[in-house]
Amino acid sequence: MTGPTQGLILAAGNGKRLQRGPKAFVRLAETTLLEQAVAALQADVDHCLIAVPESMLGQARRLLPSPSVSFLAGGRSRSHTTRLLLEQSTAPWLVLHDVVHPFIPPGIVPLLLECAIRAGAAAAAPGLVNRDFLFTHAAELCARPGQVLLAQKPVVVQRSALIDAVARSTADDGVEDPGVNELLAAAGHRTQFLPGSSCNFKITTAADLELAEALLQRLGQPQPGGSTAAEPAAG
Repeated sequence: MTGPTQGLILAAGNGKRLQRGPKAFVRLAETTLLEQAVAALQADVDHCLIAVPESMLGQARRLLPSPSVSFLAGGRSRSHTTRLLLEQSTAPWLVLHDVVHPFIPPGIVPLLLECAIRAGAAAAAPGLVNRDFLFTHAAELCARPGQVLLAQKPVVVQRSALIDAVARSTADDGVEDPGVNELLAAAGHRTQFLPGSSCNFKITTAADLELAEALLQRLGQPQPGGSTAAEPAAG
């Protein structure tokens, strides 16, 4: 890694669609999604700053009593929580992650940082190429196979670029509750994409959780406090 890095982990979701309580404390096997997210980043960052629901701050600190981990109360939305994390960040390079992506490929963070630096980009992220035709709700074709990317986590980003993107963001950007990639794009900052992994999906619903549990059976159980070995990044 080049210079200090800091992991910013979004873990403040209330899990309304998942219906298992706050998502950070949902378990896969014997390990919470929060523990897996921290373990996935700790080897490659100097410190993790994590946003959890305010009512769960005490539980989170008891779960991860480490000097290399700090917690704060999340905001009213994903974008608000991102801003709160950014305000307390200090490192020149940030690694934005989310607890609902438990299967990130091992070693992806150094690869993303190297990719961003070599490309002179503000950020780098995994991206999964679409394999099917995509249509709008009006049944209009909007992308053929291979034309677009599904952005995945984590995102390695220059702190200065993200500060600028947040400062420029307005309600007129056309994106409701934007994530880091949307904020950067709206401000004209480029994200460089590396091939993503089909295992690196987002757990949103009960069906997603069932899929994750089935994937664990194939990949093997997670390490104590950590994640499984997901498949290598692939286009």
